Amino acid sequence: MKLIQLKAKNFMPFKEQLSIDFPTDEARNIMLVLGDNMRGKTSLLNAIRWGLYGKAIGRHSRQIPLHLIANKDATLEDDWSIEVFLKFQEGENLYEVRRTADRRSHVATPSRNADFQTSVHLSKNGDLVSGADVESEINQAAPEQISRFFLFDGELLQEYEELLVEGSDQGRRIKDTIEQVLGVPSLTMGRDELKAMLRDAQKKQAQAMAQINSLKGAATDSERLTAELEAREEDLKQLSDKLGDTRVRRETLDEELEAAASLIALDERLKGAKNKVGELKALIDEKSDERRKVVSMAWRDMLGAKVAAKKASLLRRQEALQESSNEDAILNNRLKETQRLLATATCPTCQQQISDERRDYFARIVAELEEKVTRQIDASSDLRSVMTKLSKLDRVSRVEAKDRLQTLERELRTASVNLQKTENEIVELEDKIEGSDPAALTRKRLERDEKLREEGRLTEDIKQVKSDIQKTNEKLTVLQSRIRGMSGGRSERATAKVTLVSELHDVFDASIEHLRDQLRSTVEEKSSAAFRAMTTQSAYQGLKINENYGLSILDSAGREVSLRSAGAEQVVALSLIDGLNRTGRSTGPVIMDTPFGRLDMQHRDNILNYLPSVTSQFVLLVHSGEIRPETDLATVKDKIGAVYQISEVSETQSKIERASI
Repeated sequence: MKLIQLKAKNFMPFKEQLSIDFPTDEARNIMLVLGDNMRGKTSLLNAIRWGLYGKAIGRHSRQIPLHLIANKDATLEDDWSIEVFLKFQEGENLYEVRRTADRRSHVATPSRNADFQTSVHLSKNGDLVSGADVESEINQAAPEQISRFFLFDGELLQEYEELLVEGSDQGRRIKDTIEQVLGVPSLTMGRDELKAMLRDAQKKQAQAMAQINSLKGAATDSERLTAELEAREEDLKQLSDKLGDTRVRRETLDEELEAAASLIALDERLKGAKNKVGELKALIDEKSDERRKVVSMAWRDMLGAKVAAKKASLLRRQEALQESSNEDAILNNRLKETQRLLATATCPTCQQQISDERRDYFARIVAELEEKVTRQIDASSDLRSVMTKLSKLDRVSRVEAKDRLQTLERELRTASVNLQKTENEIVELEDKIEGSDPAALTRKRLERDEKLREEGRLTEDIKQVKSDIQKTNEKLTVLQSRIRGMSGGRSERATAKVTLVSELHDVFDASIEHLRDQLRSTVEEKSSAAFRAMTTQSAYQGLKINENYGLSILDSAGREVSLRSAGAEQVVALSLIDGLNRTGRSTGPVIMDTPFGRLDMQHRDNILNYLPSVTSQFVLLVHSGEIRPETDLATVKDKIGAVYQISEVSETQSKIERASI
């Protein structure tokens, strides 16, 4: 298959008509589409997908509704039309497909796919294909089930890592897709048809045996086991359907919660902002009260100099009065001792009698001391008065109001500014959250958690029912052996039919497993060859495939490499894609969106040199962070047949033009 031309109008960011001619020269089969993120590279991939299959795929492999595909600027002008034209060649046949969608006449603003009228026209070698045959003809030329392997989003490479995880839902779905590509479902459907035929033959066998006395017991057992098997298979179908519905609902809730994650974060910020407003208001009230108290005492600082001088004077007076009081105490004590000496006429030290001459001397001393005591001024009352005044002045001490008020003013200004900013933030947050329902998000989160638990319960129930089905089948097999050994049973045509259909069913069952083993072996071989061509580690032997088509790297000793870098994971995934492409279909194009996000320069060179050699066309949709056209494409420059540049017209509109490197 080769892509020849793509045209589109009003498709996502491309309002005006876009036109791309793909390179068709086998020697120059590389095409580059350069563009920044959010400018429309993935939209080109979706334009091809929508043109072929009427589907555009977004995150989590979800289908994008038509009203979101229509260009936003065009819809503001009341133009809801969407159009994609694709020309491609498959073998000797040339196809042209034109798919359109437009708002239905009775719809004002579309909000779902049913609001659009869609149409698709296909010509094959110039002849118009009948409308009823269009989809089947497209799927014969480019089967939709293989589209994920040639319309390839590099940002989803990590999905393929799930193939290594035992029991992974994502891995199971990818495995199912892989087996669809490789043709396994054809045999599986044949086996299922034979199973239905076997059940019908077993019922008729039981009815026939019921007419033979010797076989009535076996007929009853066969009828019972067949009915039991049908009931359990119906249980399995219902459980599987319920599990599928539960899983779809859980994935939908995951998407809604992921989309609402920003709202949840905004709600948390709003709660925090409101708490902060309360704290800031309390702080402002506290600082305002403190400021009022400081202002009420500021007069003390105005009297500070006079109070300090008065205190200094009183302190000097206190010191003088204290010294005077000490001297008076000494004088009084000396007078008392001298008076006691005269009264006893005995020396207190040596206990000798004092002579009359000495008594006269001490009498004169007493007279002098009494005269001094008489002249004493009682300083105690003055001292008490001074101390009282000092105590009162201490209560009129400076509060340093100026410095404290300046500090308080700064703190109040800062708190007020923060309060205003926080209140403004609350208004902005409330505007963003307006219309949302945080309680509804909480309910969705609880429902999602319940769906996860229900998935677990249903998975266990399915395992149990499958086990019961296996046991019932084993019992039926044993019973059929018994019936074939009975003479009456051997002659019954119904028994012969059961035996034939059962053996055919076993052949198909064995063929399916044989085909799976053969296909896995082929995919492993081709993927290993691709890996060795693209990896920078020459010591690696190759890849080893598991039951889910997951690939492990084998080191030089043939051991599995347990720890793999993000770049190694990407190369392994690309190797699987190439292996599947070359196993499941003839050589065709590969269109890769953002393929080099986690790769170093050497890996990029290896991939650029290898993949064009195994594809009819190799189209790269890349941004400037992945590749530098001037330097990184030197080794494949001669193989580049076309280069296009996506540029911004507005935030909702882009244009694509031919470019060069």
